[in-house]
Amino acid sequence: MTISRTQGQTPLLPGSTSIAGLVFTSGLVAPSALTDHPGDSVAQIADALAELRRVLAEADSDTGNVLRLECFLADAADFAEWNRQYLQVWPDPGPARTTLVSKFANSSILVEIQVIAARRTSS
Repeated sequence: MTISRTQGQTPLLPGSTSIAGLVFTSGLVAPSALTDHPGDSVAQIADALAELRRVLAEADSDTGNVLRLECFLADAADFAEWNRQYLQVWPDPGPARTTLVSKFANSSILVEIQVIAARRTSS
């Protein structure tokens, strides 16, 4: 078996690793969260989801192949917005999921998402 990796957001974290038809992403954040203008939680959730789409596409997968999702929020008050944007990507039923409230090492990060997904099957 061969492990493949996609480009990440920093040199320390690959975007994803893949093996045996599965894609495991690193924790993905809004790229703006790593700048001087991190944006609010609404923007960071949308941008983190866009980053997830990018990483999955690079790993030959997509949001329709997500099996398990974990979301970390800096503030429980953002849970309703997270659910609103989540349902735009994964209408019922979506992947198995967990949402936690967490303190981040970088205080400008408001949301982080990681998933396990299947690679696309070739037809």
